[in-house]
Amino acid sequence: MSDKTVVSTKTSVDTKTEKREDGATVKTITTTTVEEYSDGSSSTKTSIKTITEGASINQIDPKTGKPTGKAYNPSEAKKSAPRVKVTTDKDFLKQALSAHNDYRKKHHVPKLELSDDLCQVAQAWADKIAAEDKMQHSENGYGENVHWCSGKVDEGKAPVDHWYSEVKDYKFVGDLDYQRGTGHFTQVVWKETKELGIAKAQGKNGGTYVVANYNPSGNFIGKFGENVFKA
Repeated sequence: MSDKTVVSTKTSVDTKTEKREDGATVKTITTTTVEEYSDGSSSTKTSIKTITEGASINQIDPKTGKPTGKAYNPSEAKKSAPRVKVTTDKDFLKQALSAHNDYRKKHHVPKLELSDDLCQVAQAWADKIAAEDKMQHSENGYGENVHWCSGKVDEGKAPVDHWYSEVKDYKFVGDLDYQRGTGHFTQVVWKETKELGIAKAQGKNGGTYVVANYNPSGNFIGKFGENVFKA
């Protein structure tokens, strides 16, 4: 008697959308696949995926890895993030993108694409902190790495090398969550991140501020094991 074979496959997708009180949109996607076999039998497989967009989330302190007690809405923050003309030279942008992708390849994750919009966001923040000569993060809803150097930064690879150097302190053990002092590295190689924006600006005291923004952002508690891989 021959083994049964699949004679037909039917797949249906049902999507339900719910608006929560905190402003988040929750989409529940149910996919049902029915396979019919040559012997007249059939099987049904159902998968359910939930996507939450625009939720207010707790900020994580990059130094301690603990919630700060503050919350913000990433979707709204992204829309309202200042954008300015990119004044950073194109060679710097290309070098920074290449450095990111070299490290990402090493850790078995897809390449990033350079986003003009994200570069405008990064330039706006780099200009602001350079004018104030104050090293700080924005709250623009995107992932973010910031670097400062006492002199000029001519090579786009330099700040990326600095962020990546934290790999030496990262423990690739199971599904560990945020590890103190490694957040710059994990954002550089975060699997789910697709786009990069980067820019630099000169401070009034001669130092250089470099800002990189990432979309989607990385470093989500509970997601490190599926986004950060050993080289």
